[in-house]
Amino acid sequence: MLLESLVAVLITSLIAGGLAHVQSRLMANQRATKVERLVVGQLREQLQNGGTGLCGSGTIALALSSDITRQAQVECGTAPQINVALAGTVMPVEAPREVGLSVRAADLELEGDDAGEHAADLLVSSRQ
Repeated sequence: MLLESLVAVLITSLIAGGLAHVQSRLMANQRATKVERLVVGQLREQLQNGGTGLCGSGTIALALSSDITRQAQVECGTAPQINVALAGTVMPVEAPREVGLSVRAADLELEGDDAGEHAADLLVSSRQ
């Protein structure tokens, strides 16, 4: 009977250890998702407020909190010429420039995290 109790305690401790591991992975994923959500919100705000005015800057700073900042790369495309035909008249029109803001995958991680082998850079663009 003592041996059966010992086996039951062992099985219970193995299950508890597995649940603790799963919980820690869930918390890490939740934290990473929160950081990504904050970065996407900042990128969208910068893109909406700055637009093509960001094109000369190269990089911009994103303030996620009072002590956490990240750098975003600014990439701008050229303004393509398109022809618009209306009532037999064709007029050349300059289309809006594409503005892309990207943050490297390694910059999305908080202290102590690693980007992992399948991590991808985050991109928000006016083309999307």
